[in-house]
Amino acid sequence: MSIIINTNEVSSNWKVLATKMPVSELKKKQIEISRTSVRPPKLTKAVCIDCEMVGVGEMGMDNMLARVSIVNQLGQCLYDKYVKPTEPVVDYRTAVSGITEQNLENGIPLDVVQKEVSDIIQHRTLVGHAIHNDLQVLFLSHPKRRIRDTQRYKGFRSLFNGGLPSLKALADKILGLKIQTGAHDSVEDARVTMQLYVQHRREWEKSLREKNSLTSEEKHKRIRARQKQKRLQNSSSFTKKTI
Repeated sequence: MSIIINTNEVSSNWKVLATKMPVSELKKKQIEISRTSVRPPKLTKAVCIDCEMVGVGEMGMDNMLARVSIVNQLGQCLYDKYVKPTEPVVDYRTAVSGITEQNLENGIPLDVVQKEVSDIIQHRTLVGHAIHNDLQVLFLSHPKRRIRDTQRYKGFRSLFNGGLPSLKALADKILGLKIQTGAHDSVEDARVTMQLYVQHRREWEKSLREKNSLTSEEKHKRIRARQKQKRLQNSSSFTKKTI
């Protein structure tokens, strides 16, 4: 009878000891290891959030929070809960959101979710894609200096001619991953978003440090240059319309 030992989860001391143990002792030790090696995911300096929403209001055009998922820097799921509706749902948007009426029947009250999410993200770098939408439906805020939005990062936007890329496009172009081929999964989307951040974290954080180190005069020069460029663009657009 052969015994398979997962050497990726045990110490080097155990590997040496395992070669000298009788089979019965090996089995016993394996059971002990399997019981102690499973640990809950830990909070890291950065966490990533993604939310799924359903439609409320007239024609279901307004967004309401339905699911919240948060992962750590290792992609481990820290939080994943459905949210009890605070008003009638007009459109579950199941084809995109993956949310059904059954998912929300035993959902957590919004105020409880807000408190739990707030406790997790407090004092941490918060990663997300178009993260303003997630914070809006959560009715939460977060310090701008601690937000990393993969939709707005210039390093990513430059790959799409300055436009605001979708997460699906970023995953495909940068990570070579195909996601959102059907209904979205907020845990998967959060993991992909975090992977994008972690993979480009050094240059991203460096660009932020350089931006923050600009003198007041340099900042004003950049603002004036952008304003001038915007005026020229508006003038050019107006001229084309009047021709």
